[in-house]
Amino acid sequence: MSEIIKTLSVRCRTLLRRPVRWCYRTAKRTRLFGRNLRRQTLVIFRRLVHRAKATFKVIFKRLRKSILSAVSFLRHIPGVFGINVLQRTSPKSRAMVVDALLNASMTVETPHGPIRFLCHGRVSSLRASKLMTREPDSLRWIDRIEPGAVFWDIGANIGTLTLYAARRGALKIWSFEPAATNFYQLAANCELNGYGREVQCLQLGFSNRISISNLHVSQFASGRSFSFKTHTDKHFNAQQSVLLWTIDEFIKHYRVPYPNYIKIDVPGLTNDILEGAAVTLTRPEVKQLQIEAPEKGRSGRHIIPLLEKYGFQIVHRNFRYPKRRNPVQRDLVFERTF
Repeated sequence: MSEIIKTLSVRCRTLLRRPVRWCYRTAKRTRLFGRNLRRQTLVIFRRLVHRAKATFKVIFKRLRKSILSAVSFLRHIPGVFGINVLQRTSPKSRAMVVDALLNASMTVETPHGPIRFLCHGRVSSLRASKLMTREPDSLRWIDRIEPGAVFWDIGANIGTLTLYAARRGALKIWSFEPAATNFYQLAANCELNGYGREVQCLQLGFSNRISISNLHVSQFASGRSFSFKTHTDKHFNAQQSVLLWTIDEFIKHYRVPYPNYIKIDVPGLTNDILEGAAVTLTRPEVKQLQIEAPEKGRSGRHIIPLLEKYGFQIVHRNFRYPKRRNPVQRDLVFERTF
């Protein structure tokens, strides 16, 4: 009897084992399916949220751009209306209006005090208004200049850095600009701020030899950068004759003091300027130079070994901050090490 019971129990276990295993596996698969379903739901939800955010971001960006364009258009309406009215007036009336507008200068606040600029053209006014934001590294470099030092601004344009250095005070400033239209504003800006005597403004350029060269420039495009090279912008196909000196010969001929700090911002002529300053660069009075040259660009690869030969090393890399673009390394600051 006991053997029959054992046999029946074994057979029952065998018969029930498969259904029990099937139930267990089914339950397990159901739990796994539920977990996977929840995970997949979360993943899909997160993707939808991410796409929605990206879509709304694009929509808001375009909407903001449209609003800014509309505001800008509305701002220009009075100017367009005023231009149309002036075109219908007599030449004498237009001249009177121009004189009145030129007398209304632009004021830019700086840590050292306000600076006034002559608003003679759109580019000039943009340069003035962006003084504190476009080249903050250059302004900090000027702030670090030792009091009583001689500062040369070669390629001063309308004089933004020259005026900042003059406003800072305690510096002897020499400012050089070859383009007549920019030199006019440079001298006028110094007069507006009362620096006619503190700043020596000279309309000349520097190169590797004394000569008279042609600058590709337009006198109707004030505030822009011009070049002595022939492959310039086709809009500046007019020429202006410019007297070029070497730095060495200029100092020797006029017996001016050697500069302690030199800023060079002359597109396409920097290498020639340094070649014409072979004697000056050996003088211990020259402490630092700020030169417009990308470190990894063609001019940078030529200038760095040239100045290393005279004992100068890079100590700062100055950046410029264009609107709505990433900062761009444009200037290199060299300091004498021996």
